[in-house]
Amino acid sequence: MLRFISRRLLFIALVVLLIIFSAHLGMRMITNSTARQPNYDLVQLIKQSWGDTTDTLSGVATGNFGYINTQSGPVSVGSILLESYRNSMGLLLVALAVAIAFGLSAGAFAAQARRKVFVLPLLLVTILGISTPSFFAGLLLRQGELLYVREFGRPLVSMAGLGWDYQHMLMPVLVLAARPLAYLTRASFIAFDRIMGEDFIRTAYSKGLSHRRTVSGHALRNVAIPVLTATGVSMRFSLSSLPVVEFLFVWPGMGLRMLEGINSHNTALVVTLAGAIGLTFLLVNLALDISYRFIDPRVREIE
Repeated sequence: MLRFISRRLLFIALVVLLIIFSAHLGMRMITNSTARQPNYDLVQLIKQSWGDTTDTLSGVATGNFGYINTQSGPVSVGSILLESYRNSMGLLLVALAVAIAFGLSAGAFAAQARRKVFVLPLLLVTILGISTPSFFAGLLLRQGELLYVREFGRPLVSMAGLGWDYQHMLMPVLVLAARPLAYLTRASFIAFDRIMGEDFIRTAYSKGLSHRRTVSGHALRNVAIPVLTATGVSMRFSLSSLPVVEFLFVWPGMGLRMLEGINSHNTALVVTLAGAIGLTFLLVNLALDISYRFIDPRVREIE
């Protein structure tokens, strides 16, 4: 296990290094869109970006993420990172919790239902949910809110700004949870439907175990790995949608701050946020991989 974790941590360090380097390279190349004399010397840009990367790593090692100039004076990038990370992760965790709770329940219920007439419509809805881009779903919700205001003369919920309440969180949570909810419903249905037809499930029933004990004692453990995998993929969906959702609903998280940093050419801010998002995703994947080895002994035997 220690050997596996060591290899994965080394891999994570290399990937984060590549993310930081790519962010620096991208920010140097983005200036070509407004420069009078664009620089297309890729070798020179790579050398400069590598120098920027080493400077960034040296600053991070000493706790200095840099500063950006605002109207009220210089602000530490580290403080912006902490605030935006808290806002983004809070919104993301609520959306994933909603998706996991409803997705797993719907998939498990559909797989165990005696009447299968609604299974095909459910799967069609999940495919539609997975295929719908987040920006399109967000625009539909905003348009629906405008129609509601036009009809009743007052807003149903707040469509912009930060707030840890129902009014501010409903719309961004719905958009962020839509694709994970559809994917988890489909994945849990397939996993439960396969497991419930296995011989050991029929043996459990033949021994007189109740349906509840059979599902909780035998089925859940065997669907844990596909469900955890689906959860990891769902988080990838949510992280990739985060900048769009935060931009549409003016939620001051990492996605919105990164877009603002790109627009204002604040390299230190963009690099720091890109590295934080990438590191978060990699650590979540590491946690899932470690969980696999505790849940299923067969995964440990592969090592």
